[in-house]
Amino acid sequence: ISSEKQIMFYKVQITFNDNLIHEDTYPNLHEMADKLGMKYQTCADISAGRIKPKFISKDFPFQPQINIQKIKQKLLSPQ
Repeated sequence: ISSEKQIMFYKVQITFNDNLIHEDTYPNLHEMADKLGMKYQTCADISAGRIKPKFISKDFPFQPQINIQKIKQKLLSPQ
């Protein structure tokens, strides 16, 4: 008999002018925010779709696109 265990992690992709400049996975949004120098709330808002995944400024044309995906993965563990 085996039981299913689910793990969750976050994948981030940052592009600039359609060029991928950063791609990595993180176990949680706090670690992602720390590594990227962003606020936790900004990462959470992008992940949840509450804000557009880019920095919004009409006056500054050079803006990276940020895509954060929550990924759930099932693991089978024998018992």
